[in-house]
Amino acid sequence: MPKDSSALAALAEIPVIRAVDLKASSAGSSWRFESLVGILAELSEEVPCGAASFTAEIVREAQECREPVAWVASADSVFFPPDFAARGIDLGALAVIRAGGQPESLTAAEWLARSGAVGLVIVDCGGRWSVSDSALGRLQKLAERSQCAVLFLTRKPRRAPSLGSRISVRGCVSRPGPRSLQVDIHTDRDKRAAAGPGLHRRYHAPPGMR
Repeated sequence: MPKDSSALAALAEIPVIRAVDLKASSAGSSWRFESLVGILAELSEEVPCGAASFTAEIVREAQECREPVAWVASADSVFFPPDFAARGIDLGALAVIRAGGQPESLTAAEWLARSGAVGLVIVDCGGRWSVSDSALGRLQKLAERSQCAVLFLTRKPRRAPSLGSRISVRGCVSRPGPRSLQVDIHTDRDKRAAAGPGLHRRYHAPPGMR
């Protein structure tokens, strides 16, 4: 749905890099952008191994729906602009907010969800977080009211619990081998439907990585 034009003005000072030839994502039903609208989701990986690249598919879908996207980045964020641009992301429609820590990141996520200015908020948590159900509950209500998707990126093993009971969809990303560029995405929770089969992706490493 169209976002508030006055709130969008606050995001307008981002350099525009236009993407071309956008293609629909095949991210699977649980992870399609339209399936995440109005809920909280969590995507985990024990070490950086492909969650950001998989998230780029969801970002691209949101942009194809003409929805602005915001990325709330922690100090050790895996966000790498050249990699996202190479994957067809319009960086001009992607706001990046650098937050000092967990409280600041949650505050930024709440503000963005409340503003009605964005359709997708990515909260890059970095290290392990402990978030109260009340804080997640507030954010869930804001996401539902504004019809905004909120996706948390966390660093922890698949066996570790999710951020909380308010997370509707939780998935984990793993890599079969240390030198493999293929990643597996396992949907461990989907409150609305059966988790379904796992997903597989093969990515090209961004410049500087082997």
